[in-house]
Amino acid sequence: MDFRSLLADIPSGVGKDLLVGEVIKSGSHFDDLLQLALHEKDPLAWRASWILDVSDETMPGMAQKHIPVIVRALPAIKSMGTLRSLLRLLTRHPIPEELQGMLIDLCFSYLVSEHYMVAVKAHAMLIIYNHVLLYPELKNELIAVLEDQADNNTVAFRARGNNLIKRMEKM
Repeated sequence: MDFRSLLADIPSGVGKDLLVGEVIKSGSHFDDLLQLALHEKDPLAWRASWILDVSDETMPGMAQKHIPVIVRALPAIKSMGTLRSLLRLLTRHPIPEELQGMLIDLCFSYLVSEHYMVAVKAHAMLIIYNHVLLYPELKNELIAVLEDQADNNTVAFRARGNNLIKRMEKM
């Protein structure tokens, strides 16, 4: 399947569903799209990562074997759309222990940087929160960063941050 051509234009709802269906039918298509997401430029990269995310959401666990590759690739990703979709995908998966520190550090850097869009930050804070459930010692650091960054970000950032802070305070 020639995903490069199919993703040249933003797929319509029906087109997106067809692509997702093809990815779900064939695991090798997931591999092909992941290569486009990680190695191509926008708009192809973010469209490929979007289809990957929706495919994994539709068929939970589809991306699990690819998590190490995705996490290791994050530092080199320049596309905000690709980063947003891949972080969203990662919020649904357990992260291998040897990659957790790297991912948590990256997510904290996304949270405090003014260069990242709110959607990237929202997924980053959820990834860190998921790790707070495993490592409660991260709780105070995440709360401090969310409170510190609240005034520098949007209402959506503050709302998500406040929601997570309330959940952590109940822990």
